[in-house]
Amino acid sequence: MNSFSYWEQQGFGQADWVVIGAGFVGLQSARKIKEAYPKQRVMVLDSHAIGNAASLRNAGFACFGSAGEMLDEIGRTSLAEALQLYENRYLGIQILRERYGSTAIGYEPCGGMEVFLPEKPDEFTAIESRLDFLNKELKTIHNSDAYHVSNPIETGMRVLKTAISSPLEGSILTHQLYSCIRQDALSIGVELYEGMQVLTFNESSEWIEICLSNLMPIRTRQIVLCTNGFTPKLLPAIDLNPARGQVFVTNALSKQPLNGIYHADKGYLYFRSLGDRILIGGGRNQDFLEETTTEMAVTDTIRTYIKAYMERVVLPGQTIRFQYEWSGIMGMHENRNPIIRQESERVFLAVRMGGMGVALSAWVANQLLTIIQGAAVTDKRSGY
Repeated sequence: MNSFSYWEQQGFGQADWVVIGAGFVGLQSARKIKEAYPKQRVMVLDSHAIGNAASLRNAGFACFGSAGEMLDEIGRTSLAEALQLYENRYLGIQILRERYGSTAIGYEPCGGMEVFLPEKPDEFTAIESRLDFLNKELKTIHNSDAYHVSNPIETGMRVLKTAISSPLEGSILTHQLYSCIRQDALSIGVELYEGMQVLTFNESSEWIEICLSNLMPIRTRQIVLCTNGFTPKLLPAIDLNPARGQVFVTNALSKQPLNGIYHADKGYLYFRSLGDRILIGGGRNQDFLEETTTEMAVTDTIRTYIKAYMERVVLPGQTIRFQYEWSGIMGMHENRNPIIRQESERVFLAVRMGGMGVALSAWVANQLLTIIQGAAVTDKRSGY
């Protein structure tokens, strides 16, 4: 049986708020809570070393949804839900840029481009025929066209000579964004403890008892789950599935043919320029079953598919080698709107980012605080 020192129990044993998950959403949510309730103790726990479940394992896209993704989203949910999700992503990126500054987070307004294979012109035609409709619906969000037809010929890719550009999209440097968010939370007194794996929690009328993998107990008045794709481990019935995203970065290239960010295959493939390299990720639609997992691994199936796409489409005729490869875990569902709600008297959720945690995180944190403050109005015992 583990025995914990007086210092350990005094230092970590009790808090007003415990946020589980030290990614973009968790840290920004914790910061908003601490800002609203500065006298309360706000702790963030994460089982990983540096929040690497997804927030430091993404592709660095500041995007809101390609035209193909938007039409797919409308088909899976509804026009109203798809438009709202696009707007939330757009607003989230603006909040990040305003709060931290575009330079600090490595934001580049490079625009995005959705490309199509020459042997599948019907895919382009089907989307292009709906652009006027999409632009009309989305113009109320940013007062400009979200999409227009463009020519990708200068990229040298083996793609259809007509593409669809998203001029408002951009890229970020993930490590810089994470550093800004992390330091911002710590600067106002949020406490961050990594390597702390939460196994279970039990809610009573007064407290939530958290059980960690090292068996040290923590008591808190409120808990916020920002665990995204890992949430079913704590709440098995939640409408959310883990989804592994695999990402690869080439060796340095003698010439960089690309500029900006690119989408293909309804967003299941995405790639971008990264200095003198190309970053490419996705492909989980090649094996949905295998990629519905929390195991962070790179598989031969996806690596082979991505390498073939690079050599056939992105850099045709070249032999590609990857210097970096990794995976991260996303939270997905047929409906990709995030879950932000009060689950019980002392449990709140901010999960299911649908692969767009970069864009959504700041907006989600703001929405979560609104829900928390609404709940606090009727809760006299929590010391607000």
